[in-house]
Amino acid sequence: MLLLLACAAPEDDEFAAENTDSAEVVDEGPPPADLADPSAGSCPSFDEPGQVKFTSADLERKARIFYPEDRPANMPVLFVWHPLGANARSMVSWLEIDSFAEENGIIAVVPDADDSMPFEWGFTGNASVDLALYDDLRTCLVQELGADVRRVYSVGMSAGALWTTYLGIHRGDTLASIATWSGGTGDLVPYSTPAYAFPALLVFGGDDDTYNAGGYVVEFHELTLEFADQLAGDGHFVDLCEHDLGHYFPPDPQATISDFLMVQRYGQPSPITEDNLPDLSMDCQVVTGGVSD
Repeated sequence: MLLLLACAAPEDDEFAAENTDSAEVVDEGPPPADLADPSAGSCPSFDEPGQVKFTSADLERKARIFYPEDRPANMPVLFVWHPLGANARSMVSWLEIDSFAEENGIIAVVPDADDSMPFEWGFTGNASVDLALYDDLRTCLVQELGADVRRVYSVGMSAGALWTTYLGIHRGDTLASIATWSGGTGDLVPYSTPAYAFPALLVFGGDDDTYNAGGYVVEFHELTLEFADQLAGDGHFVDLCEHDLGHYFPPDPQATISDFLMVQRYGQPSPITEDNLPDLSMDCQVVTGGVSD
C-alpha cells in the first residue's frame, strides 16, 4: 500500500453570419480573479511537455506539465497535488497523467512539493511559497499556452488534498471546481468563506480513512464531512463520495476528474445536479444543509 499522508451551432453558416444581431448571447458570468504577475518577473518555457524547472518566490521549483501534441487553443488546466512521501513523478505514474492529458485535451500540471514544509504543502506553516507557485503556474500557462482561465481545476490526494482544500478557500476566485481525495478542514486547514462558490467533489475512504502522523491521528473522514458542511452552508454545490478503501485513492480517480471536474466552468452553475450525478463507483450524495440530508 502506498504511503499517503494527510498529510449547437446553426447548420447554415451563411445564415448565422447574417443574423448575429439576433443570436442569443450567453452570459459567461463573473470573471475569475486577474492573473498575478509572475513572482520571478517572467515565465518559463513550456515548449516541450515534461519536467520544467523555474523560479517562484525566490525558490527553485519543479513541475511536470503535459498537454496534447497539437496544443489546441483554450485548453483547461488541471493541477494535481501529490501526497506526503511521494513526488510529481510517482503521481504521474499512478494516475497516467501524461496519457490522460493527451486523451482529454487538457494541460495537466503536477508540481513537486517544497520538502521544507512540515507536511510538504503549505497548508501549515508558510503558505505564501506554494500560493506563489500556484499563481505563477496559472498565469504562465494562460500567457504561454493560451489556457482557458475559466477552466482551472485542482485535485489532490491526502496532503495534496489538504492543499487543494486550502487553495479552494484562498484561491476560490480562480478555480472552476476542486476535488479532494482524503482532504478537509479542521485544525489542519481552518475554514473561511471562499471568494467564489465553486462546485466541489469531496471523497473519503470511510471510517478507516485515517493516518497516524507521529502520534497525531488525522481522521480524514471527519475532516471531509466538516468541509462538506462548511461549503454547503456557503452555497457551494457539494458531491460527497465515500469508498471503502480507507486512506487510498478512489476506485476510479480519472473518472472523478473527467466526469465531475472537467464539466465545470467558472461563473456558470454546475451542469451536475442531484438527479444526474456521475457514476464514480462510490456511494455519493449531494450535500445541501448537512451530511445527513
